[in-house]
Amino acid sequence: MDYQVWFVLGVLLGNGVGCLLAVFCLVRMTDQGRTVRNRLLLVLVGSWALVETARDDMLFVAATAIHMSDYQVHFLLAPSMVLTVFAVLFTTAVFWLAATRPRPLWTVGGGTAVGLLLGAMSLQAAHAGRTGSAVSIDLVNSLVIAAGLGAATGVSVWLGTGATRRSAIATAVTLLAICLTIAQYRIAGEVTTDPSITVDSDAGIDPIQLGVFTAVAFGVRAIALTVMSMIDESRPEPLVEQVGGRDSR
Repeated sequence: MDYQVWFVLGVLLGNGVGCLLAVFCLVRMTDQGRTVRNRLLLVLVGSWALVETARDDMLFVAATAIHMSDYQVHFLLAPSMVLTVFAVLFTTAVFWLAATRPRPLWTVGGGTAVGLLLGAMSLQAAHAGRTGSAVSIDLVNSLVIAAGLGAATGVSVWLGTGATRRSAIATAVTLLAICLTIAQYRIAGEVTTDPSITVDSDAGIDPIQLGVFTAVAFGVRAIALTVMSMIDESRPEPLVEQVGGRDSR
């Protein structure tokens, strides 16, 4: 592993924007004063933000932090694209249940399920690299890392869903972004290559193209956060400190 501090900070920033967008949606999606269409949009955007962030930032980690002996590494993205569609649909269903039933059982349980899915997305993205040598991942250790990410996501979703205290919102964003970044680098550390087994590495996109892809994805994430904030600013501000509210945790 080759940890470059600027790359790590970049991944943390990317995860932070995605997690901020997701928590922004979690805070508002339980508001019964909103239309069903508006709440469904929040759920969908929040789901996409988490899944897309986990996949694309993991790809960036794989391209910049995994030491490959073959510099002709390519990344095959087609499988992750298909998995992303199903992951967004699953996360949307989970968040909608949490939005309509904002109780700890649903928010913690649903958030943990989503966190496990994010771990699976990261695992698949890390395995998307193709070199002249066979690539493998320590599955047991990776599953343990995914389980830890699931627990952290469960807590973050519980804190963020319908939150009214800024401290709870800040904690949810920070915890989720840091844990996701740690999980991505830990999963990347479980990737190894076997030079004794040669494979075709021509399929997929090269690291430069992948860098452009992940940069565009980050830009879309940031634009989505800006647009959602602008759309929502005309509504009553939900981030109000309330004594004795749901977030006196």
